[in-house]
Amino acid sequence: MVSPFALTPFAAVMLSTMFALSDDQLALVMTAAGSVPVEKRSTFLERVAARLQLRGPRFTDADLSAAIQVALTGLIQSAA
Repeated sequence: MVSPFALTPFAAVMLSTMFALSDDQLALVMTAAGSVPVEKRSTFLERVAARLQLRGPRFTDADLSAAIQVALTGLIQSAA
């Protein structure tokens, strides 16, 4: 059984770049991650981190929200 906290090689590299999130920003990421199937959450978090890395060490709440929206693309099945 694979650990739910196992890191992909990309995630391991991303850990070398740390992001400081406010409590509200962290809550936003966690809420969005909760809407993603468990098996796709690491992909979601990697996508968010990649988008924020492009923004540099300082990013706004709007930057984070945009990164979350892009990261969610294709990861959530909508009810038809």
